Amino acid sequence: MQKVMFTWWISWLWAWLLWATCVGGSLRASWAAGLTHEAAQEPEVGPGGEIMGEERVGPGMGGSAVQLLGLEGAQHFATQPTPQTAVVGSTVVFPCRVINKVGHLQWTKDGFGLGTERDLFGFSRYAMIGSDDEGDFSLRIQPVLLDDDGLYQCQVSASDGVPGIRSHGARLTVYVPPEPPIVTPARLTATAGVPATVLCQSSGGRPAPEVQWVDESRRESIRAGWTTETQPLEDGKRVKVVSTLTFTPRRAHHNASLTCLISNQALSHPLTSTIEMSVLFSPEVHLKVRPQQVAEGGQATFFCSARANPSLLVYRWYRNDHLLPNDTTSILTLYKISRNLHQKSISCEVSNQVGSSKKTQVLQVLYGPLFRSLPHDVMAEAGTDVTLRCDVDSNPPSSITWHRHGSDKILGTGRELRLRVKPSTAGVYRCVASVRGFPEVEGGLRVLVKGPPTIVSAGEQRGRMGGTVSLECSTVSIPSPIRVTWAYNGRDIDLSDPRYELVQDRQGEGLRNLLVIHDAASHDFGAYNCSVVNEYGVARKQIRLNEERERVPVVVVAGSVAVLALVVVGLSSLFLCNRRHSGGKGDTEV
Repeated sequence: MQKVMFTWWISWLWAWLLWATCVGGSLRASWAAGLTHEAAQEPEVGPGGEIMGEERVGPGMGGSAVQLLGLEGAQHFATQPTPQTAVVGSTVVFPCRVINKVGHLQWTKDGFGLGTERDLFGFSRYAMIGSDDEGDFSLRIQPVLLDDDGLYQCQVSASDGVPGIRSHGARLTVYVPPEPPIVTPARLTATAGVPATVLCQSSGGRPAPEVQWVDESRRESIRAGWTTETQPLEDGKRVKVVSTLTFTPRRAHHNASLTCLISNQALSHPLTSTIEMSVLFSPEVHLKVRPQQVAEGGQATFFCSARANPSLLVYRWYRNDHLLPNDTTSILTLYKISRNLHQKSISCEVSNQVGSSKKTQVLQVLYGPLFRSLPHDVMAEAGTDVTLRCDVDSNPPSSITWHRHGSDKILGTGRELRLRVKPSTAGVYRCVASVRGFPEVEGGLRVLVKGPPTIVSAGEQRGRMGGTVSLECSTVSIPSPIRVTWAYNGRDIDLSDPRYELVQDRQGEGLRNLLVIHDAASHDFGAYNCSVVNEYGVARKQIRLNEERERVPVVVVAGSVAVLALVVVGLSSLFLCNRRHSGGKGDTEV
């Protein structure tokens, strides 16, 4: 029996060698003639891995391509393979159906022939399925492994003058699921406001996995602050990804989690890894005030609370950023509040070992009206519109009414009153501001009509020889004068002369102008001309300076008379006394 088996194997081997030498040699010659020429020319590969162009006919397969394309009955493809993707462990079928097949059909992978038998001896996971009757030679790969990734082509050799053909190249892209991600550190301990770094890595995926970070405290994806590095593994096809997230933890991250998601085309759902976070943070302060609004002179109480980690807290209070050193509890009360504290800030600062936080409340004080600035006069040309303003401060805002002086009729309301200037509207106006529960305030202003100036000084004025003389040229001018000039004897006064001095004082709606003459001489007395110019006209007036004669004061005269009377009385008394003494002596002698 053993001799029979040995003889059978020797016969089979000899037959196979003869077939390989004759038939196989002829077949290889056909493949070489029909396919080698095209193999020498690199096929154009499309973006999906397929070889571009229609069915190829080799010049060495039984005639030129141009001659044979028109022959009826030439073998050709009814169905050609197309690019495919597959996950490791799945099944892939590349279709290939040939009409009028006469040559030998085989599949190639990356240019390497897989054989012409349907079972594809030596490739246990590969098989050509279908039937010869239907010309179906589809290639099935089951199960798909990473090594199956490559470019596949269905080829038919030339035979009996019929040229060989090649299908489009079809690339099989094999996807491999990555390993579950690993996040380090396993638990993050950080301080709010201080940047922290977390790593997420996964190996073995193909294509490179996509990484996504999720902040569970907000339940949203983190879109910034992280980078991903891809590192090829030894097989050159799979990769390892390492994603580095740098972020700044917040209070909300305390006891929250951070998740890394890994996904690629080989996964039906992402793979995840989650870590918990412990965050130290400075106090989160809340501040309330009761009552919300306080009347001037009343009191208000502020309540301060805080959440922090760690929870050992220190309280400080500020008024307008000035520390209140004696207030260190969580409650602050202010007494006898004035309007000066309205819209001022009251702040509570709370500290722990991490840091401090401050919360501020703006104090709302109710108070009556008070002028920020008093109403001021308004001057304008006749026929123009002007706006009168009443700038009053109060809380709540004042109710403002406008009146003409001497009348209680309301001309308007609000901070402004618009009116047209004319002689009939010129005069004094008043605004009245009131707030319920507080005294009202009132302010007045004048509406003046612009026009040429008017000189109101006296035409006759006096001065004393040798003294300092002042000539007055006062004017009513709306607007104020542009220029005031003096002339004497038809010539302008030379103000560069030290004997002259010009003094001006604004008063009301006019100007008081003085021409001062030092050491007045006789030639300084006479008629002067004063000219006043504003943008609306000129006013001129002659002012005569008369010499004032020196008069003896009444007191001096009265004193002199009194002294003279005393002198006369004294002399009379002395005379009478002498006569008496003379008369007495004569009588004695007799």
